Amino acid sequence: MSTQSYRPDIDGLRAIAVISVLLYHLNEQFLSGGFVGVDVFFVISGYLITRLIYKEYSATGDFSYRNFYLRRVRRLFPALFAVLLFSLVVGAKLFSPAHLVEMAESLIAAILSLSNIYFWNTAGYFDSDSSLKPLLHTWSLSVEEQFYFIWPLVLVSLCAMGRKHAVPIFIVLMGLASLLLNVWVFAEQATIASWFGQKDNQSAFDVHSTAFYWLPFRVFEFALGAILVWTKTPDQTKSGWINEGLFLLGLAMVIYSVVAYTDAIEFPSTAALLPCVGASLMIYSGPSHRLTFLVSNRLMVGVGLISYSLYLIHWPMIVFYKYWRYVELGVVDYIVLGVSSVIVAYLMYRFIETPYRKPLPKVAGRAANKPFLLGALASALIAVGVSAHASTSQGWLWRFPSDVVAQLKYKHGDYTEFFWKAISTYDARAFADNGNKKLLVIGDSMAADFINVLAAGDQLDKLDLSALKVGNNCKGVFSLTEKQYDVFFGGAKEVCQKEHQRLISSPLLAEADTIVLATYWWERNRLAMIQPTVDYIRANTDSDVMVLGAKVQVSNGIWFLSKHSFSPSAIKAAPSVPDTGVSTAVGAWFATPAL
Repeated sequence: MSTQSYRPDIDGLRAIAVISVLLYHLNEQFLSGGFVGVDVFFVISGYLITRLIYKEYSATGDFSYRNFYLRRVRRLFPALFAVLLFSLVVGAKLFSPAHLVEMAESLIAAILSLSNIYFWNTAGYFDSDSSLKPLLHTWSLSVEEQFYFIWPLVLVSLCAMGRKHAVPIFIVLMGLASLLLNVWVFAEQATIASWFGQKDNQSAFDVHSTAFYWLPFRVFEFALGAILVWTKTPDQTKSGWINEGLFLLGLAMVIYSVVAYTDAIEFPSTAALLPCVGASLMIYSGPSHRLTFLVSNRLMVGVGLISYSLYLIHWPMIVFYKYWRYVELGVVDYIVLGVSSVIVAYLMYRFIETPYRKPLPKVAGRAANKPFLLGALASALIAVGVSAHASTSQGWLWRFPSDVVAQLKYKHGDYTEFFWKAISTYDARAFADNGNKKLLVIGDSMAADFINVLAAGDQLDKLDLSALKVGNNCKGVFSLTEKQYDVFFGGAKEVCQKEHQRLISSPLLAEADTIVLATYWWERNRLAMIQPTVDYIRANTDSDVMVLGAKVQVSNGIWFLSKHSFSPSAIKAAPSVPDTGVSTAVGAWFATPAL
């Protein structure tokens, strides 16, 4: 069993992890796989926490849960509370009511160690993207805290039953079970999603976000670190070359993951094995071989020591800075953010983390911890209370003038109702035959968005409009083959076949002068669904066809214009469209009588 105490090389490994995350969060193009730094942290935690628990139990025959959790609170809470307070103050100054409400709710979740579950559960259709969530990164801290709560209970219970030898076996089995759970859910994601039904045009059970946020899917990463406690590092004097080789191999695995991975991969699953096994090899190789200077030098150890504070503070600073600037960031911005994050992290480590890690030297016994615990509890309750008030008061509307408040008081439910109201009014409605061109809009939220744009632009009076709203995330397409249904819709195949049959059966297809296919083409291979639909419309109707999507895309000569480009400047700059027989530029809608 490994019995080494302080490991400077592990602080160096922490430095690699936190720098990877920092660069990734500054701009994904800097390190496309920088997110794996979090997984390296999980491996380190698995090793250090398991070593601490097993070492204490082996030496004393007992384990002090009180001391363990007290150390965790002293280690984690002060810096976390400082970041939460910073976020609340700056958020109150900068954020809109809706964004402040979301942040206040996430703050409560962070204090309760439930951030991962909160962000998984609130990833709704109209939820803010990650760049507007200053506490999104606390999900990983909540995963660690849940691990800290469960792991000692399990390990000590096994040891107390006289089953010390069973502990490493248990760790291996739990790690394998977690990894196999990942493999299974990703392999059967379409089927699993169909079990849970559909919600808001998205799967109620999102396999990717579930595996990313929930502890059971991360256990194998902790286990890869934990099992190292029962390994013996090769003798440094006799097998130095083995340690150096393992260290280099592990470092290469981590660096390759950081550089080569992208957020398009299925993660964590088996993809996480590369950085996690790499981190495990680096820890296993020990702190004393000749190459350890790569991570044990003063610079790397220094960054590793402030890594917790740096991880906590960098993301809120990035979010608030982007929110305040509201422009595309440049090189100078990235440098300012990176350097300032490191400086603030050092100050947090020096004046917040370090002073609270241990009781005051002049106070002994339980009395040394009582003031700290009471202060921490009071701080947490105040933060929860203030955040709850910000949430229930719709984001402190008192911050704005009364005329602005009237426009800001709407909730997500109000917005959702407004968003779908227009398309619901026109859904499957017979054409009015009012002499205007008959326009049929088919699709999901992109169709709803398009109709709202027409309404805002006073175009509806010039049209004879109808719509076919498509549900169940089935897309506004039809005339697909059985194989295409299997590939594109999996477990939702039968539902989507019925949905598409409803579209084909509608008499509105044959009556329309122009048909707009407005759908979120959320993956590149889904573009293959468009051509059969367009071919069917051309073969069975005299209608013109317009194809709209969520972003500018080109496939087989068909253009897809961004839904975010509906503005006069964008319309004037609309690209010329190849002569494909499919009208796709929104500019044509306003600039020519073709539609």
